[in-house]
Amino acid sequence: MEKELITIAICLFLINGCKEIQPKDSKTNQIKNVVLILTDDQGGHISAMGTKGISTPNIDALAEDGILFTNSFAVVPSCSPSRSSIMSGMYPHTNGHWRNTITPTLTDPDVEFGRESSIVDKVGIHEYISTLPEILQEEGYYTAITQKFHMSPPWKFPYSSRNSVSNDPSGYKKAMKSFVKEANGNPFFIQANISPPHRNLDHHMDKFPRFLPEIDSIEVPAYLPDTPKMREDLVKYYGSVQLADACVGSIVETLEELELLDDTLVIFTSDQGEPYHRAKASPYYAGLHVPFVAKGPGVQKDEISEALISHIDIMPTILDFLNIQIPATVQGKSLKKIFTGDMEKLPARDFVFGEHNSHGPIRDEHYPSRAVFDGRYYYIKNLMADKTYLLPADLREEQGWGNRSYDATIEAKESHPTQYKALRTLENGRPTEELYDMANDPGQLINLASKEQYSQKLKEFRNALKNWRVETGDNHNDPIEIPTRKL
Repeated sequence: MEKELITIAICLFLINGCKEIQPKDSKTNQIKNVVLILTDDQGGHISAMGTKGISTPNIDALAEDGILFTNSFAVVPSCSPSRSSIMSGMYPHTNGHWRNTITPTLTDPDVEFGRESSIVDKVGIHEYISTLPEILQEEGYYTAITQKFHMSPPWKFPYSSRNSVSNDPSGYKKAMKSFVKEANGNPFFIQANISPPHRNLDHHMDKFPRFLPEIDSIEVPAYLPDTPKMREDLVKYYGSVQLADACVGSIVETLEELELLDDTLVIFTSDQGEPYHRAKASPYYAGLHVPFVAKGPGVQKDEISEALISHIDIMPTILDFLNIQIPATVQGKSLKKIFTGDMEKLPARDFVFGEHNSHGPIRDEHYPSRAVFDGRYYYIKNLMADKTYLLPADLREEQGWGNRSYDATIEAKESHPTQYKALRTLENGRPTEELYDMANDPGQLINLASKEQYSQKLKEFRNALKNWRVETGDNHNDPIEIPTRKL
């Protein structure tokens, strides 16, 4: 008996001794706060990803001190459903928030964010779903949001504080300091939304003209005609990206000044792709491909990953880092092991999926499509292919929105017939299936779906999409059949 007691004592000593001398696991134990920086309508355009003619030093610095993903995708190319998908870790057809919705503004009184709100859209996230802000508030986190709300119903996305700052770098410094002060030492989650490069681009550049790049230095995407009028529009888009970068810099700089950066997970991305036809409000690559950078304790430094990741991965990743249980409703996967270098890609993800149902509520804007990408080939299934489609106003109107790109494409009918045809096909009925080789056709201008040599690839995508639709409950081709939320 005496020998057994001695043996136990030795084991306890060794265990406790090991605990004392082992370093703290920086990959799991040091993250206290989370800041999610979300720009509005920014495609995969940062200088760290090779975008010509612009400079994004603050986002690049995050990438140098963290991990940059080159294959990051929104699940939907419209603001409201994209933000709700991020905050629920779910696809829009599953969580019920399948189109843009009418919501309170951040300057509205508190009552408009509760169940007594007078600004409630019939489309929105289902009541039984737990959102990221709900979970974090229940766990004692201070939560805050900037720029715009745009999620429905409002009470499913509770925030302790709201600030309507939208595009002013100095304003973001003030907002961040205010939030941290209000948090009063409690852990915090800040959804730092940034307005640029959302249209009207003139509003951003008239206020901050110093961010305009040289018009001859920028590169015109292949799906748009390279004309002087198009460049006039694009230079303001890229200038707005540079303004957004300055806002990112203010946010990160403030965290550093307040000595909070070392225990904060910072994630930077955009809600959807660039504000152009055949991008925003469409299932094409330019509408879903977004930049994504993460930095924080335990996150790899100066790492570039080609892993296929999705916006529905953000919520489970944050909860995993904070050691909070991930709800069973979440359809995304935690990226923590990729962030920390424990694996190179997500298990069982050979494809990333996206969808478009409608930008707004009117029937003319309904055009349901599904997209699948394997890292090279990009497949689109148009569920109501023969239907005509009305582009949202911000993608075609100069008055009010400052959009010169639509008219520039129409005017380039003779000089750039391929880009003109791509626009007209977008509006007047598309083929049921589309397949593009992104390595050789980044503008998605050559549809390979009808070519015999790609029949096996087409079959592979059809099966992948069929299985995904079954697994995620994507049961309706027409978005008006998607069940609305039940109170």
